[in-house]
Amino acid sequence: MKSRILIMIILVMIILITGCISQVYTAEEAEETAVEYIRNAPTFHFDGIEKSLEATNVESLDCTGCFEVTVEFDCRNEGFGDRSGLFLKSRFVHHTAKVRVEKGEVTQAIIDEIWDEMAQEGILE
Repeated sequence: MKSRILIMIILVMIILITGCISQVYTAEEAEETAVEYIRNAPTFHFDGIEKSLEATNVESLDCTGCFEVTVEFDCRNEGFGDRSGLFLKSRFVHHTAKVRVEKGEVTQAIIDEIWDEMAQEGILE
């Protein structure tokens, strides 16, 4: 009987301890999250070239589980976002996106230092 109670107490402690351990996010996970975000975001989704899409740098930020991922890619036309219905000058354009990932969530995505991909608007200085 005492051994059963001891086993139950140990099991409850294990469950409580594992429930209190927070998720640790790695640079590799941040890289995957950032690349997937850009792949599905309007600018790349419109006319991005899949084989050009790559993470070129991952930097740790001040908070735990926070990273800035540099993602580079090429598009077939100038501009940003969904350009459906616009007159487009067809030429290959290289883009560099800085994607901030905090604990597995994208919190900011800036393309070429002038386009806020999340808000779908230009950045005014």
